[in-house]
Amino acid sequence: MTTRWDERHGKILLDFFKKLSESNIKWFILRGYEGLPNINPSKDVDIMIETGKEPLASALLKQTFEKHNVSNLHKDCFGHIHCYIGMDTLHKLSIHIDLIDGYISKGFEVFTFEELYQHVVLYNGMNVLDDLMNGIMLVVYKIFGYHHAKLKSAYQADIFKAQQEYPEEFQNILLKISGDGLGIKLNELIAQKDFDAVVALEPKFTKALKKYTFKIRPWSTIRYSAEFLWQKVSRIIFNYKKYAKTFAVMAPDGTGKTTFLEALLKELNFYYVNDENDNRFHVYHFRPSILPNLGAVGEKAGVMKQDTDFTNPHRSKPANPLSSLIRISYYTLDYIIGWQKCVRNDVHYDRYSVFDRYSYDFIVDPRRTKLNLPESIRTFFVKLTPQPGIVFVLNAKPETVYARKQELPLEEIERQAKMYKKVAESNKKRFVMIDAEQKPEEMAEQAIHYIMNKYTEKI
Repeated sequence: MTTRWDERHGKILLDFFKKLSESNIKWFILRGYEGLPNINPSKDVDIMIETGKEPLASALLKQTFEKHNVSNLHKDCFGHIHCYIGMDTLHKLSIHIDLIDGYISKGFEVFTFEELYQHVVLYNGMNVLDDLMNGIMLVVYKIFGYHHAKLKSAYQADIFKAQQEYPEEFQNILLKISGDGLGIKLNELIAQKDFDAVVALEPKFTKALKKYTFKIRPWSTIRYSAEFLWQKVSRIIFNYKKYAKTFAVMAPDGTGKTTFLEALLKELNFYYVNDENDNRFHVYHFRPSILPNLGAVGEKAGVMKQDTDFTNPHRSKPANPLSSLIRISYYTLDYIIGWQKCVRNDVHYDRYSVFDRYSYDFIVDPRRTKLNLPESIRTFFVKLTPQPGIVFVLNAKPETVYARKQELPLEEIERQAKMYKKVAESNKKRFVMIDAEQKPEEMAEQAIHYIMNKYTEKI
């Protein structure tokens, strides 16, 4: 699925704009509007909303999605940017719209909505920023506060165009917000197309913009900065469970787990309007791995040589009970500590935490981690580990699995299949059985519905 935007999206967008105008809400498209409403070279549409009207605008957007039979909604908030992704698996549609309630970067509002709205012009009947302010906004909000700022070639072209077409106005705005000396320097570098040098001035530019913003809007700057800090702390520390999106995939070797995961992440990328390099899914193999493998620890300590032959998961003999107890305690600690670190970090970036295998292998396949302990003890330690929101268990006939991969004897595959089924039936609200005899794409489509029901809002 490669379609990102077509006439269906255009109808949704125009209906939303109509609702905003009928509700007397001022709005404009921030940038990347060329081709809209039916063609969109970007992944989303950034819409600036009149200050204080975001709650009403959000309700109108949801009504628009419902009118067009969009079934699910993902919503999130970063500062004053409210992210809305409408999804519909029946019609294979996804649409990403960001509502921006004042362009405030880390608590600093360089331009108010009303200042920007003075530069609104019409494009295909839609409100957009004129070329002058579009160029200025790219300079300000693509450099301000970025320690490793980058200006894409398209941004450079728009900035240069604005500077060339409106030389006096462009320079005056730069002088106003950054001071005479720095403003003149930036203007000269832009005229020379020396954008590397422009970016290199980020520390000075950021300092100047903060000084300017605090001078003209001291109280709102203090309030917005405090809001930004609290939102960040609250999200990661106090409310991370609310935002965490986690799932694991379990199956005997040869069931097609890797192929299924690849197909599933491809589907999720489509519905979340991501590119493959967006890094919106963090895949962990078996455990978070905050703590190193015990083999690596032993090799570093000089007491053993690490076994790195992973082609045979049962290559090693089980450890003695005492060693097994130390081993399972060590890995359980990694799950507990690692989950807190890794999942909270994924929450910060609105990423899915995906586990290729999980602690349930302590129960199903103890030989993989050389455990020699009763099932009751292994089950006890598994219950100590944090539990993913969804656990997909791939199920196929043992003969089919063995035909695909002969790493394990047929009898062992049969045993594991029974154990996976037993574990899954112990918690049917969390575990989902997927028929692995289907095509990977069919399996992924089935899994998508469970993920949508768990981690998105039903419209």
